[in-house]
Amino acid sequence: MIEPYRKHREQNIDKNECENSLIEYNNRYIRTFKSIVGARFKSGILDLGCGTDHFSKACRLQGYEAEGIDTDKCNLETDPLLYEQETFNVITMLAVIEHLKNPHNAMSEIHRILKPSGILILRTPNWQMDFKNFYNDPTHVKPYTPSGLKTMLEMYGFRTIFLEPGLICKSKLYWRLPSFMKWQIAKLTRGGSKSILAIGEKI
Repeated sequence: MIEPYRKHREQNIDKNECENSLIEYNNRYIRTFKSIVGARFKSGILDLGCGTDHFSKACRLQGYEAEGIDTDKCNLETDPLLYEQETFNVITMLAVIEHLKNPHNAMSEIHRILKPSGILILRTPNWQMDFKNFYNDPTHVKPYTPSGLKTMLEMYGFRTIFLEPGLICKSKLYWRLPSFMKWQIAKLTRGGSKSILAIGEKI
């Protein structure tokens, strides 16, 4: 399997920016997730397709137990994840799912190793908004729409508790707005409507 573009992108950032800048970039994700799910974002975090692993590093610097695993260690389409059943509270896949031809193995394994009521956080391009650019990344193989992503979560035993534009570091007030308003705001935000942020709860 071709390694996700996320690692390629972060390695390029690393050439031009210091370690602290990469940590702060991922701190923005952490602040966003905490704004949405509050105390449910807690220790016991696994970042799948972790790239340069700066997300889990940022989590650890904030006192969370977290680790990352990338595709050079595990083929997400074929390999079992080498963790015991019900190990993690939170699993993240940021710019990963669109690189998998078939998500069945990854989604089944994620459900297995999440604790009851654990949460899965996905961020992926929104095909409806970014179809002209999706295949500019040669490692993209499977596009998703908001309704398609919701259906996939439900197919693998998750209840969708959040499905919105993939905007980062918005205020708590923003996340409380009605869904249709957030999609309208995202259209007016540079790049904001081009991704989906979905959160599923294991059921």
